[in-house]
Amino acid sequence: MAETRARLVRTTKHHIREIFLLQLAIVCLVVVLCVLGVQAAYGDAAMPWLSATAIVIALVAIISVTWMGHRAAQRVVAPMEWVLDEVARWDPQRPDTSALAPGNVPTVVQGDARKMAEALHALGQRLETYVARERDFTRDASHELRTPLTVIRVATDLIGHDEGLSTRSRRSLARIQGAAESMESLMSALLLLARDSEVPLETEDFDVREVVEHEMEKVRSLLEDKGVSLLLDVQAEPVLHAPPRVLQVIVCNLLSNAARFTDAGSVQVRLLQDRIEIEDTGIGMDAAALARAFEPFYRASIEQPVGPGLGLSIAQRLGHRCGWPLQLASVPGQGTRASILFGARNRDQ
Repeated sequence: MAETRARLVRTTKHHIREIFLLQLAIVCLVVVLCVLGVQAAYGDAAMPWLSATAIVIALVAIISVTWMGHRAAQRVVAPMEWVLDEVARWDPQRPDTSALAPGNVPTVVQGDARKMAEALHALGQRLETYVARERDFTRDASHELRTPLTVIRVATDLIGHDEGLSTRSRRSLARIQGAAESMESLMSALLLLARDSEVPLETEDFDVREVVEHEMEKVRSLLEDKGVSLLLDVQAEPVLHAPPRVLQVIVCNLLSNAARFTDAGSVQVRLLQDRIEIEDTGIGMDAAALARAFEPFYRASIEQPVGPGLGLSIAQRLGHRCGWPLQLASVPGQGTRASILFGARNRDQ
């Protein structure tokens, strides 16, 4: 928005400058024609005072035209700058369009600037309605999906107590339970993202290692079935004052993503004082895929049996909400490293 505003203002000033330069050229041409006319009428005897007069007139004309040009440019550009400044203050999640309402626009904003203000006011209202509708739909859909997921979880827990289950059946049951837990994490993430950004998330002091170990257990059976090792390298044990549920969802999504794309080798979780690193020996990504990895529904490889492609996008958005930027580094054929960087305001010093 700032770049667009600056470009529009520069373009408007450029056009105004061109108009007044043309006017200045016309004034100078008139002065020259007057001097030539006087010279033709009175001869060379009039040249000294004619030259001095022409210089004075030219200077006065230049100063006058420059001053008028500056004033005119301000009158034209100022209303446009006011409109663009108001739009630049909008919050994309909750744009405040009241300043651009027809009754609130200053009287000095007229012409094209007023038409632009009215159009942007209407656009902002439509945007606010759209964002609210999408937020409500996400929240309602997540709540509705929680009910069947709860039924699945309770039913699988009851089946799990059957001592007559075979080993193969118990493995299948564990996969169902893991899938249900992953879906619950996705629902939790959607509910967190659907919450108003002005409503603070519930925070508390918690041990990061406990969260990491809990999420690692969810993917352990999936990796063991493929012969992939799941390792934890604890170099520090940070304590955060933050929403623990958010970190659970982010770590769950990153671990699930690593497990899906790793068929041999290992997935290693490294716990440092200022970050969590999850490194795998999977298929990796090239530069083009890495640049699009956080896009919703994007899949680096259509040959892999993966989900809808929302894990990294959701993890990034949740991390941004809590001040935890996510970083990805990857080499095709060698694997990927995902890092969750803790903000200084979250760390327990």
